[in-house]
Amino acid sequence: MKWFWRILLALLVLLFVALGYVYYKGFSTRPILDGEIKITGLKESVEVRFDDFGIPHIKANNKADLYRAFGYVHAQDRLFQMELLRRAGGGRLSEIIGEPMIKVDKMFHTIGLPEYAAQSAQATLASGNSAMLADIQAYLDGINAFIAEKKLAPEFILMGFEPEPFQLEDMFKISGAMAFSFSQAQKTEPVVSTMFAKYGNEVLEDLGVGHQPEESFIPYYDDRKDSIGKVIAAWSEQVNGIFEALPFSPLEGSNAWAVSGQKTESKSVLFCNDTHIGYLLPQTWYEASLECPNFKMYGHFMAAIPFALVGRNDQLAWGLTMLLNDDMDFYFEKSDTSSFRSREVEIKVKDSSPIRHKIYSTPRGPIINQSFDHLGASAPISMRWLYTQEQNKTIEAFYRLNGSTSIQEFESALPLIHAPGLSINYGDREGNIAWWACAHLIKRSSSESAYLITEATDSSNAWNGYYSFEENPRAINPPSGFIYSANDQIEMPLRSNPFYPGYYKPQYRADRISKLLESSDTWTTESMKQVMTDIQSDADLLLLSKVRSLLEDSLSKKDLDLYADLWKWDGSYSEESFQATFFTKLLFLYMKNTLEDEMGPELFKTFLSSHLAQRTQTHLIEKEKSILWDDQKTEGRIETREEILLKSYRQAIEQLTLQFGENPKIWNWRKACSLELKHPLGEVPALRPLFNVGPSQISGGNETIMQSGFLLNESGEYKVYFGSQMRIIYDFAHPESSINITPCGQSGHRFSAHYQDQHEWYIQKGFRRMSSFERSKNVLQLLPK
Repeated sequence: MKWFWRILLALLVLLFVALGYVYYKGFSTRPILDGEIKITGLKESVEVRFDDFGIPHIKANNKADLYRAFGYVHAQDRLFQMELLRRAGGGRLSEIIGEPMIKVDKMFHTIGLPEYAAQSAQATLASGNSAMLADIQAYLDGINAFIAEKKLAPEFILMGFEPEPFQLEDMFKISGAMAFSFSQAQKTEPVVSTMFAKYGNEVLEDLGVGHQPEESFIPYYDDRKDSIGKVIAAWSEQVNGIFEALPFSPLEGSNAWAVSGQKTESKSVLFCNDTHIGYLLPQTWYEASLECPNFKMYGHFMAAIPFALVGRNDQLAWGLTMLLNDDMDFYFEKSDTSSFRSREVEIKVKDSSPIRHKIYSTPRGPIINQSFDHLGASAPISMRWLYTQEQNKTIEAFYRLNGSTSIQEFESALPLIHAPGLSINYGDREGNIAWWACAHLIKRSSSESAYLITEATDSSNAWNGYYSFEENPRAINPPSGFIYSANDQIEMPLRSNPFYPGYYKPQYRADRISKLLESSDTWTTESMKQVMTDIQSDADLLLLSKVRSLLEDSLSKKDLDLYADLWKWDGSYSEESFQATFFTKLLFLYMKNTLEDEMGPELFKTFLSSHLAQRTQTHLIEKEKSILWDDQKTEGRIETREEILLKSYRQAIEQLTLQFGENPKIWNWRKACSLELKHPLGEVPALRPLFNVGPSQISGGNETIMQSGFLLNESGEYKVYFGSQMRIIYDFAHPESSINITPCGQSGHRFSAHYQDQHEWYIQKGFRRMSSFERSKNVLQLLPK
């Protein structure tokens, strides 16, 4: 047996040598935060000061040096993130990861993102906006200067490849990949179309599809073939798999609001933004302040895009949430694929031969069947997406926003944003507050068809151009003294049906924000923290009360006495709340027992991942006679609403007792809900402890203002996968006291001191003061080479 031990020892030695090399390379390639570095292309020296959290404050004598320095500094911290995102949008993940990513690459090639990115780059070059192009090129030169130094992060070493230089079209690949991930149509339309085909229009109302008469909104101010059914089911099953495989975080929701001076103690505007995005490491946003003569701003940037999507300067501040308007439609095509235009692309696959992927397209858009396994071509489905059908000027829009100094200048850039739809929220030093719906909103023959997969020959879902930006919803200096957006329904004024179709979140967060903002006229930064970290759900409390009232005649005295405390909830998702754990389990079982028999397991899973699930849970319970209450698995009887709810209650008590014990008071939310921040390489078990952060206990729920988003599931363990990626409170009266927090850390480099230095503060609902050039201590001098 000596040979066995010798081989084992040799393998262990090799393993330790390999790990040692990774650690050595890791530490030797950490971002440099002080000293001097010479960079090719600089005209003059640039000073970069890093604050206590590794956030760069860059000061240059000219714009070109400013953006070149920014590109270099950004790449120091986030090059691997940039690389993954451009490969996703370019359909090239399989090249570095292998077969698991083929499905993702196929999808992005099918929808035409690489081609669209190249076209967008050419159109931008031909735009004649030389100042913007100069800033972009300087930024890309900075990234490429860092790449040329080959100081590559551990991820590149472990995966065995080096990045290529970045080009303009890479920016559009990244923005396109993110735009596609924001859409809810891929998750919602298979569910709605299947249910409509089975049960007709009535079931759509029961599910809460579209705008409901009792629903609040942001006010305006100033017959199917079997083959088709199988295709939908197969598509639905694989949509979740593709989204789970994406190596970046889709934007799931968001909050933003601003209060005018009539509602603040200082009589100046308070501005807040809190984007809700899927958790992933590195975290989504990169903070930096940029300054040169005649230009100064502080922003939150996405990987490899030089213009901030959320930002501020001395005159104004802006933020965003997702509008969630419907800008994507699917169609059943009657012809077979042989009649469609076609093209082929080659997809390179790590450790395997390249594959050829054939893509068919129609006048409406590409046939998606070839992107998914087992869909076949017997029932081709085409996809029409506004994003790829119009020239992309969104990057130009944000270029202009970054340099705006007045509300008029700011607003003039907004019509350039075509897709994905954004809610842009605004406040300024002059006391203005505003909200705009920014998108090319489609004129449709019938908004009712927007949620269904329709026949290609059906004119009811035809696109008839777009509304002008002047017709888009907005709220500018409203009498209430505040503006807000939380992904809820938008209103189109002066229309016979003013409620524009979309995949909106229910109004729970929006109503809670509005309620809290109305409660005071003396808001300060300190008091506003309570709003931003609010973990109470009025809507969930009302839903639990409704269930309690419906079960009152069915529950025994023993139930009422033994489990009385379960119903005594204030709606708070605090770590100690046991009622939150009970409610969430009950909610899942109510949804499962009501809908899984009609939908089937895979479609039900897709449903739970969509915004529709949150709309359905409160709407359906009011429908006493809905066909959905009947359990299709039982023959000879029809179940009632109360029977399904009682069954769900009994199961909830039984399952929670098995999970936590007999005493309900120890069913604490902190035992059920946790957050682990995951790095793509953390999927490798041996690398998980190195790259992932957590798991940590966390408070908050699916639709609380401080959102901790999770999927309802059978296990009763809720893994938070999306939530706040920033919590900004900006006070125009005291800019130096403005605060923020992000989930983990500024740097994406694992061996940086700033990889996870904000995490504990974030979990504890803390904030850090946003620093400045003058208050930052570590000095890095970038010099011409």
